[in-house]
Amino acid sequence: MSKTRMTNNPRLICLCLLVFLFSSSQPVFAETNPTTAALGVEVTQKQQVGLSGIFDEIIATNERPFYGLVALMQGGKISYLNTNAYQGALVPTLDSRFMLASQSKMITAALVMQAVADAKFSLDDKITPYLRQAGLAGYDERITLDQLLSHSSGIAPSGKPNRFTPGSDFQYSNLGYQVLAQVLEAVYQQPFTSLVTHFLKRHGINGITAQLGEQTGLLKGIEISSGEPMNYEVQMNLLPGGGMTGSALGLLTYLRALHSGNLLPAVQYQMMTTPRILRPHRWPQLYYGYGVQVNRQELNEYSHSGYLSGYQSLSLSYPEFDTYLVVLENASWPLDDKDKVFGLHDKLRHALRNALILERP
Repeated sequence: MSKTRMTNNPRLICLCLLVFLFSSSQPVFAETNPTTAALGVEVTQKQQVGLSGIFDEIIATNERPFYGLVALMQGGKISYLNTNAYQGALVPTLDSRFMLASQSKMITAALVMQAVADAKFSLDDKITPYLRQAGLAGYDERITLDQLLSHSSGIAPSGKPNRFTPGSDFQYSNLGYQVLAQVLEAVYQQPFTSLVTHFLKRHGINGITAQLGEQTGLLKGIEISSGEPMNYEVQMNLLPGGGMTGSALGLLTYLRALHSGNLLPAVQYQMMTTPRILRPHRWPQLYYGYGVQVNRQELNEYSHSGYLSGYQSLSLSYPEFDTYLVVLENASWPLDDKDKVFGLHDKLRHALRNALILERP
């Protein structure tokens, strides 16, 4: 049995980061290009039936096996569910708990935006004064909260030179989200775990947990290359950017609440979902907002991926269609073959985008 402590196993922390750094300037699939029309239509029964067959075929014929769960929520109801267990293990359900990996960033970012709404700080504020006030080490004096949220800070470990001029480039950073959590703790004078718990509870969202220490009750994650089951003992260096746990139903409920305007005031939601910086990625023209990826090609799409040893995931949100997809896998493939890791996710995304575009009047 493998025992993983996130504070002293940099390999796993790097894997969580590398999922976003392996990218291509070319799309995996050529996108269709119909003329843009007004959005806001309801998803039809015809579309649901068609998507079910397409999704089933994609999963059945994919080059690698699928272990985990694919769930589609449309109009607040589950319209598609596909589950598969790893070698006789428990079959996943909508309530099974997975490591959410970098899906966690969407929750941390929303907490920051709520703090803005609460007038705790401005996103143009420099981070170092807040950290020093809390007795913590500072970073490059130029770094702002805005830059941490959008991965444009170039933040390096305390005491080392910044990676680039803050705001001038994109570099994915779990450290940046760890620092955001430290600032939240400083301004609210509460532990980050309590802030997450209270925020989700206040909005009636169950099934997502931010917990330090050993993660119990998870659907066991398997690293395919070694066959090793993974245990996690999460520390604060991972929790805000990649260490939360959750179920498919919990994550779908969160996505729908966020993008329907039930989590944040309209101004802060708009700020969170505005494209901030172009990021290298295998999907073309993908931007990062605050804790969420933004694609405006042909329709409005908000997304995030996640990867930790034993777990890999994708979430897709199309608010104009009230449509949300989550893929939660409790098995991970080596990152040196990114098409094998992400190919299934990309095919499902392509099919869903095309279905929504074709159903548009």
